[in-house]
Amino acid sequence: MFLMLIHRLRRLRPAGPTSFATQLPAALGALVVLLLTELASSVVLDAAGVHSLPLLVAPMAASAVLLFCLPAAPLAQPWPVIGGNVVSALVGVACAGMGDPLVTAPLAGGVAIAAMAALRCLHPPGGAVAVTAVLGGAAVHDAGFWFALAPVGLNSVLLVLGAVAWNKLSGHRYPHVQPAARPLEAKAGFASEDLDAALDSYGETLDVSRDDLATILANTEQRAAARRTRLHRCAELAQPVPATLDPGMPLATARALLVRHGVPALPVVDAAGRPLGVLSMAALVAAGGSASRPLPARARRATALLFGRDMVPTVGQLVEPGFVAVDEDAPVTALLASFHDGAQQVFVVDGKGRLAGMVRPGDLLVGLDLGVLEGPVEQAAA
Repeated sequence: MFLMLIHRLRRLRPAGPTSFATQLPAALGALVVLLLTELASSVVLDAAGVHSLPLLVAPMAASAVLLFCLPAAPLAQPWPVIGGNVVSALVGVACAGMGDPLVTAPLAGGVAIAAMAALRCLHPPGGAVAVTAVLGGAAVHDAGFWFALAPVGLNSVLLVLGAVAWNKLSGHRYPHVQPAARPLEAKAGFASEDLDAALDSYGETLDVSRDDLATILANTEQRAAARRTRLHRCAELAQPVPATLDPGMPLATARALLVRHGVPALPVVDAAGRPLGVLSMAALVAAGGSASRPLPARARRATALLFGRDMVPTVGQLVEPGFVAVDEDAPVTALLASFHDGAQQVFVVDGKGRLAGMVRPGDLLVGLDLGVLEGPVEQAAA
């Protein structure tokens, strides 16, 4: 019974956002910026002749937790911090003159939450700012609505500026910029409406934006696809090319090679072996009957003598430059993306750009363990 109770209590233990070692620099940053905020506020308030108000409002320490420990959180962005604290201070000051603090303090907290939600500047410490305006004492009451400007607004602006500088120095992005919108179908095995439906059914507000969540899920799907593939390099799936064509090769000879190997297209390479494109049987058919039957050697020599070599139909006249190539050391997921975009064959090249092989969708299916093909892997390889 006791062990069961311990187990249940462990399940209630919240998971920390990051490790303790990672949060130590955040704690140092909060300490430094809170101290500088207090000193700067002291200078401004002294210059304004205000000596009775606190230099640093207590809820600013709570704002610092979000700014330095969770800088990517939607509730920690500049508008929620500054707008949420100032709006809450205004609400608190308005409620302070309504009567008994026993009633007005909770009222200020509730109204402040509603106001922040309506203005899209929800910030948890703002609720504390509203209550502080009610319970802050005579000095806060005497300041009236100026309390929202200084010290609350002043503290908030200084904290945000300090957070921008500290996060930049520590390698974090702040303010956090939302990722550019893109079709999720091209990134993972779910669509935008799938994510929207899942969030609606979850029924809870998450401290992460929808776009950030979509990016994380899409990245997770891609990593899972890479992990499920047993092969790691495109070279491990590359098949030998049955034949290659030279740009100067007569079309009749190229047609004979296509027919002999029973393939719809063959790669065309330059003298160094680098792919230039492909010649397809469809292109030969569209070119007419000039390449429908190989000419005898004597006839080819006569044609070249009478009309010149440039008059003999060659591969270079019909080569199709559009092709897809990947490096032999590229991960197999590069092939998945190419086939997902509609490629029928992908050239594999070495470090010098020379043709090392080719992969078709069937080669990918054979090379992978079919028992683990799921989601985006199955879709991309189909």
